[in-house]
Amino acid sequence: MDRIRLMILENNEEKRIEIESILKNIDYIMLSQRVDSRDDAMRVLDLENISVVIIGKDFEEDGYDVAEEITTEHIDVAIILIEDEIREEVMHKALFSGAKDVVIRPIVPNRLMDSIFKAYELNKKRVDLHRDVPQRVKRKSELGQIITVFSTKGGVGKTFVSINLAVTLAKETKKRVVVVDLDLDFGSASLALNIQPKFTISDVVNDIKNIDPDLIESYLLMHDSGVRILPANIEPQMNDFINSEHIQVILRTLQNSYDYIVVDMPGRFYEPINPAFVFADKLLMITTPEVSTVRNIKASLMTLNDLNYPKSKIKLLLNKADRRGEVKAGDIEKTLNQTLFSSIDADYKGVMSSLNQGVPYVTKNSRSTIAKNFKKLAKKVTDDQVEKTATK
Repeated sequence: MDRIRLMILENNEEKRIEIESILKNIDYIMLSQRVDSRDDAMRVLDLENISVVIIGKDFEEDGYDVAEEITTEHIDVAIILIEDEIREEVMHKALFSGAKDVVIRPIVPNRLMDSIFKAYELNKKRVDLHRDVPQRVKRKSELGQIITVFSTKGGVGKTFVSINLAVTLAKETKKRVVVVDLDLDFGSASLALNIQPKFTISDVVNDIKNIDPDLIESYLLMHDSGVRILPANIEPQMNDFINSEHIQVILRTLQNSYDYIVVDMPGRFYEPINPAFVFADKLLMITTPEVSTVRNIKASLMTLNDLNYPKSKIKLLLNKADRRGEVKAGDIEKTLNQTLFSSIDADYKGVMSSLNQGVPYVTKNSRSTIAKNFKKLAKKVTDDQVEKTATK
């Protein structure tokens, strides 16, 4: 096991001794020289190869501020904060200060050691990834376009549309496309691409203070189509500390290096995902030719109207379109008082097969009517963007 060189920043002598007594007999822990001020800490960090810093919440009056300064200037140092109690605002402050973990008093020795080891390993992995990612030329054009795919009705095909639109955009435009799975509880975008998540959105959130276009690139997973993906968490309980500020940072960072950001949404409105609505260039509202779905979409449109959401962003997409069905496209437009932006034909068996196999439908059935539907949708998306750029 690697030897971990560790610094303790704690003004309270009794609390400092408590931490030192837990760590002094651990073979792979090497304590740095004693440090009593922020300036001394920064000086020692410049001179010594410190891997982990433990900071009391009241060190120099504000341990979170000290943590932020250290993580800003020393990317290779992992921070652990010591707190008296756990609250949601504590976790938010810790994440945005760059801390890897928060340990609560009274300190349990095994819990502290586990935190040190995991923080060290996580930071080591992140630094290695950051070192290996080549520096890319930044895009000189405007920010990438965010396309948010949403419906409050389950089973309408949000993930199917998200994945196949992204793959089509990548193929037709030859530009950089990323899928962000914001269905935090039940996201399956990575499964639809037959990708086993190596990293998820939680890994990005854990590193949110240091995120930039190059670092976030190291957390994205590559598909054979050229599309990248940021998967949702495998375990829903990991979503407890993801908030709208994190999502805003992620989307804005991706806009700096990707031409199209396709966001696969959950089937509900709730606070953490709000930035995907706010920053969307287009909100693709997915409906199907079923009375219950159309009623559901009508209620969603009324909610968006009550929230003063810009109508110009909302683009109605009819999925599973069937000319022989009882509910016609014209009926849907009349009921929702909105013209369809585009439509995707129905192929229940083929769609299910593509999702089960993890192969995008437009790849597996490249000459199909549905593939042509997605080409038309992609063209409308790109043409609309060109028109907006030309009028600026």
